[in-house]
Amino acid sequence: MNTQCKPSKLLLLLLLALALLPAAIPHAWAEGSFQAVVSVDSMKVYAKEAPHGYLGALPRGTEVTVQATAGNAALISYAGRTGIAQTSDLSRVEAAAEATLERAMTATRETRIYKKPSTSASYASVAAGTNVTLLALNGNCAKVRYGGKVGYMPYNHLGEPGSATVETPAAVDTTPVQTGNAPVAVSRASRVYADAALSGESISVSKGTKLTLLAIRGDCAMVEKGGAIGYMALGDLEKSTASSSTPAKSSNPFASGSNEAVIYAFLTGEMGYNRAAAMGVVANMKYESGYRPVCDGDRGTSYGICQWHAGRKDNLINYCMENGLDVDTLEGQLQFFRYEITTRYSSVHAYLKGVENTAEGAYDAGYYFCFNYEAPAARTSQSTKRGTYARDTLFVM
Repeated sequence: MNTQCKPSKLLLLLLLALALLPAAIPHAWAEGSFQAVVSVDSMKVYAKEAPHGYLGALPRGTEVTVQATAGNAALISYAGRTGIAQTSDLSRVEAAAEATLERAMTATRETRIYKKPSTSASYASVAAGTNVTLLALNGNCAKVRYGGKVGYMPYNHLGEPGSATVETPAAVDTTPVQTGNAPVAVSRASRVYADAALSGESISVSKGTKLTLLAIRGDCAMVEKGGAIGYMALGDLEKSTASSSTPAKSSNPFASGSNEAVIYAFLTGEMGYNRAAAMGVVANMKYESGYRPVCDGDRGTSYGICQWHAGRKDNLINYCMENGLDVDTLEGQLQFFRYEITTRYSSVHAYLKGVENTAEGAYDAGYYFCFNYEAPAARTSQSTKRGTYARDTLFVM
């Protein structure tokens, strides 16, 4: 969202509610840690420190640790983050009725089994498709037997044996990305792939072929030649003292290690966008946040590199919490970006994948992404401005 938006009536009401929140919280917290589960469909969570800004919402059945209470306010922790919620939205784990049962279940996704009924307890990883025995159920906390031991795991990660196809989310690759521009040469006959997994569609390259190295992740190298970007094994490359066949500035226009360099590498690598599509997205992120992941807008209702607003900000926070990512980091926000654009904005993703790798393609990508994904105020003029910046500044650098 554009950070210049005027606050709506709904936003003013939200601000008024937040202004009244501190008055309802006594100065003294009553200590006493205990486990609790969310007993309403959606529990709002606010920041501990004044002015107690809205952090997001947790769904029914989510287990949290209540660290202290003050009147109807509860100081809670969940997935390493701390906030304030209403005690009336919570039920103590030990006070909740526990349904006792014993039946076979299957993990429907990669998940964790905890030693105690708390996400802060020690845990072991459980692969999708693993069979366990459900012993008891308390909200969304399932007591299970697995491998001869008893532990706890989220009930919504379980399904009936042989039911729907097991869905395993793509693992988040946390290997650091090194970016920059360096002339390299192919050290032996090899192949360049369209996919960073180094599989599928590919072309052969002969020994001695000059390329520009754009980024490295593990053993995978992202390379460029003549405006075309591909991936190959890092071990098949060697330093080249000769000038690259493509000027460095036309390959990756960003300084090595900068946020924009990491974003560009992610868009062309992980997302598979061509240069024009990537520049269209990058242009929008520049106008939205200046590439800064810790960036508040719209009086605190928007956040991040894309200035996700209101409910989309909640989705960002919840996605990162559920997937063990830090919402304040570029990595966490890029992973959410991939999730959101390939699911809720799949038409935008499809459009970017089909954009021509030309200057006009960069304009089209910048305009379309702004109009349909960011949707700021003054949508048409902003879309034109960002498309022009992608075409006339970024793509030709």
